[in-house]
Amino acid sequence: MTGTMESAAVRPARRHRGGARRLVLGALALLITLSAGALHSQITGEIGDELDVGPRLPDMSFFSAEDVNLQVKSSDDVFAAGARVRVDGTSADHLVVAGGEISLRRVALEDLLAAGGEVALLDGAVADDVVATGGTIRIERAFRIGGSAVVAGGEVRIDAPVPADLRVAAGEIRLDSAVGGDARLSGEKVTLGPHARIGGNLLYRTDNLVIEPGAVITGDRRMLPPGENSALEIWGRGAGELSGMLALAALAGFTLLVLAIAAAVPGLMRTTTEFIRTRPLRSAGIGILVALVAPFVIVLLFASVVGVPLALLVAAICLAITPVAVAASAHFIGMEERRLATRADTPPTGWGARLLWPVLGAATILLVGMIPVIGFLAWVLALLFGLGAVASCGGKALAAG
Repeated sequence: MTGTMESAAVRPARRHRGGARRLVLGALALLITLSAGALHSQITGEIGDELDVGPRLPDMSFFSAEDVNLQVKSSDDVFAAGARVRVDGTSADHLVVAGGEISLRRVALEDLLAAGGEVALLDGAVADDVVATGGTIRIERAFRIGGSAVVAGGEVRIDAPVPADLRVAAGEIRLDSAVGGDARLSGEKVTLGPHARIGGNLLYRTDNLVIEPGAVITGDRRMLPPGENSALEIWGRGAGELSGMLALAALAGFTLLVLAIAAAVPGLMRTTTEFIRTRPLRSAGIGILVALVAPFVIVLLFASVVGVPLALLVAAICLAITPVAVAASAHFIGMEERRLATRADTPPTGWGARLLWPVLGAATILLVGMIPVIGFLAWVLALLFGLGAVASCGGKALAAG
């Protein structure tokens, strides 16, 4: 009897695994498109302080602002980032949204990826999978999910049914809905409310499991041993350690890196510097979008069974591009300092000047980077501006030599 139940629980997950693969491939395609600098004529984007986007989006679209209000009908993918993002009455293929406060109402989506400080999925429908991460995440009962759900955050409450598998890693988890497949829950406190119905197995890691009266677990209930981590948990812990090592390496070798890149690919440095100088908003906007898409791609690949090698490859590419992006910003700052000091608008021709000014730009970032709070902001801005410039024109600059 148990084997029959487990097989029935696995079948919904298999049906929706294809949708997750399509989402990963779509995000990868976007990342490759941005990296090559080929912004297709059918891709639209807006960057500003406040955006109110109406029903006029037939193509893939990107939006970045302090406040973003979406109310659109699109047959393609929509990407949005801002301090506050409100999505109301919107339909799209894939919706990728990031911000401080995110709310979704009356949506009709194929897939959803959301990351923010507060994420509220209030009502609407996602035909396939949901991936969400944030400080506080609420998925209300009126929000319908057609596939599986992967959720990570500080405090997570799920009242919406999940017909396939559910994975949650958070500080505090409350599940009060039906799950058609397995439920894998990891947190300091895990609570199953009276409306919880788990059709598959309950796999949990917590010292504080609360099962309220009325909750039903059809399959097995098993506490995961300390060494049995899910791919999502391994990725989260490894990403933190990797970020720390990356920061130390960047501080130690940043100046040498700028010198090496300025000497090895002067065409790339000149092109990215001109791009940042003439189109700063576009550079920052594209940098934000690339920075948002890449982590989603890595998380989705790690969450899949066969995608771990590809996830490691994408992570390696991101690590390789990151120092180049910051070096591009250092080169831009150095050339601006040269322009202010010498009143010269033409690029330097001698090797001494071509190497000296980028080093001064790197020193500026390092010095400002030591200031609390402001320094962190300076590193983030240097990364985003450089990332947008490298992603937009890096391929053409390298091809031109």
